Amino acid sequence: MMIFMFAQSDSHPSLKTRKLTAEEINHALTRFPLVVQVLGELRKAEVPHAGDEDIRHGCERALTSMLVELARIEPAAPGKVSKAEEAALALLQSKAAALLVNADQLQRIQQFIERILGPQPNPH
Repeated sequence: MMIFMFAQSDSHPSLKTRKLTAEEINHALTRFPLVVQVLGELRKAEVPHAGDEDIRHGCERALTSMLVELARIEPAAPGKVSKAEEAALALLQSKAAALLVNADQLQRIQQFIERILGPQPNPH
């Protein structure tokens, strides 16, 4: 007698947990802290060095790549905010990110995350 067990696919959006979706967001943003750090180092330089513009351009491309990854993530089911969500939002809400990342790109990343997770509840 053979018993077949069929596992439900985790790729179906209605079967994914909110926590898994937030972890996908964090994975897409893995390079974000490094990009912010590199942009900070570039900003510190009093005199531009050879290759700085190439590095800055690479940071812009990395941010665009993160947007592409975020665009592929299916919206999460409603539910309780997880630590993974808080971690993703903390990355974007840092003073360094606000100062160093292009405001339009930062806003776009935040919009994608809001689309995926839904609007954040008002703390008041």
